[in-house]
Amino acid sequence: MRQDCSGRESAKYYGVGSTLQKEVISLTERMATLIAALGLVIVFATAHPVLDPDMWWHLAVGDAILQHRSVYFVDPLSFTNPKVWVNSQWLTEAFFAAFYRRVGVVGLEVLALVLKVVTFLLVFKAMNAPPLTKVWVTVLFAFGALPLIGGVRPQLLSFLFLAWLTLTIHRYRQKPEMCVQGAECEVQNHGEVKTNLSLRTIFRTSHTAPCTFPLLFALWSNAHSFYPIAFALILLAILADYLNERKGVRDEGRGTMTEQRPVLGSVWRRQMALALILSAVAVMVTPFGWHSLKQVLVNIVQSSQLPIEEWKPAIAMRHPLVLIWAFLLLLWLFCLAWSPKRPDALELLWGAFATLSALTGVRMIVLWCIVLAPFVGEHLGQWISQIAQETSERRQPPVPVWLPSVTLTLIAFLAGLILALRFNPSEFIKRERKEYPQRAVAWLKGAGLRGNCLTRYDWGGYVAWQLKGQVKVFVDGRADFYPPKVMNDFIAAYFGKANWRNVLDRYGVTMVIAPPDAPISNLLSMHASGWRCVYRDKGAVVFIRRILATSQPNQPAKPQKANGQTELMLPLTSAVQ
Repeated sequence: MRQDCSGRESAKYYGVGSTLQKEVISLTERMATLIAALGLVIVFATAHPVLDPDMWWHLAVGDAILQHRSVYFVDPLSFTNPKVWVNSQWLTEAFFAAFYRRVGVVGLEVLALVLKVVTFLLVFKAMNAPPLTKVWVTVLFAFGALPLIGGVRPQLLSFLFLAWLTLTIHRYRQKPEMCVQGAECEVQNHGEVKTNLSLRTIFRTSHTAPCTFPLLFALWSNAHSFYPIAFALILLAILADYLNERKGVRDEGRGTMTEQRPVLGSVWRRQMALALILSAVAVMVTPFGWHSLKQVLVNIVQSSQLPIEEWKPAIAMRHPLVLIWAFLLLLWLFCLAWSPKRPDALELLWGAFATLSALTGVRMIVLWCIVLAPFVGEHLGQWISQIAQETSERRQPPVPVWLPSVTLTLIAFLAGLILALRFNPSEFIKRERKEYPQRAVAWLKGAGLRGNCLTRYDWGGYVAWQLKGQVKVFVDGRADFYPPKVMNDFIAAYFGKANWRNVLDRYGVTMVIAPPDAPISNLLSMHASGWRCVYRDKGAVVFIRRILATSQPNQPAKPQKANGQTELMLPLTSAVQ
């Protein structure tokens, strides 16, 4: 059997005489892909409808972009920072807004589900392991990413692009003939002259990174702000290939080489360096030019300093589902210590980078799952191969020929059932009423109230989108848009710090929408001087400045029943200006 340049057998799991032949017969690669796809649908569909808090302001910004037919306009959502937002995800937001106009929220949720499934199918394809191992490792790591992958947000495209990048690097390592070094090995094996390393040689090979990567990054820089992570991963891949090559040379010189590591060679490294240079130019192709990259860096620094849950370190999170990531981390460390396959430089560098990212920001757990899943799958695949070789002489009962088809049918039925239940429009209505001030916003629309609104951080996007043109909010989910002083003042006002009243007066806040038990709600109820409660239900209360909420003569406030909840309806003489 021919060995490729990385020392791996090209037909490791599928070749003639393979010890995993029975598994391959019982579950072909195509059936494994279908089962993995359906398993991913089950995992991600169970969390829907998500109704991500950031979805609403993404839609609001997208609507503004479509309305103005430009990205250069003063922010229409907030009153605290009236300036043009340097928006690195404008293209995705415009697409979401246009897509929403045709299919609604349910269609957007289906789109989010498809993006998640495709992302982890690319992770599945990147694994070099037996089919069954690939299936359950992919589903397990998807479940680990589930709590943090989010809903309809531009970051889903970043996760998709990261998975594609991971697949591309692994394909180069599994099939070195895709790049120049593989061709050199083939030439040398036949005793011919070594290929020269000129620039023309780089472009004449089948390795297309210098062409495809800049196109990817040009799109990525207009879709979401995660592309600096991809630069880091590519740089680490170049460094890892060099380290693998150097270690191979040292081991060969000492005569201690036990396992050949995948080495793609100097030409591949030059190609990837060229691709990075071209990609660095491509990311500037945005409506904001270099200011877009500058804003991305500001966003990373500023968001890490704010008390935003998804940017907290993983060790600071108490969500029980984060424990799944802790289990996956231990599984990877266990594989590093005891797997028959020894880790190479790429696994160690990527693993260290992804782990450090997850420890500093829990949002990066998704990145960790995408990057590390192929390595864990390969470790476990080697383990299964070794166990199969040890037990190959034992008589094993044959797998029933009907079992794979029945399994696939049952999984397809379960996936269809979950889709029918979770993507029911009534489920979205219930979720919206439960998580957002839907009734309060509907009442405000009917009352015609206008003004500057302080509301909960994760309600800001919803209120701004629902009441656009009528109410502007203090802040919404765009932590990178608001100066640190504005964010700190918002925290002081909403959580009732000593200067809360001064903040409301200084920014000209005329309206507060908050949960009944929020600190600002309790303060306004106890110290009601200048403020009046005009609406209350189980989920939200609305306060406005008293001078703007006077009753008509002979029209006292009337408590009214709506959906079983008592609401205080006050006649208003005029809208809040």
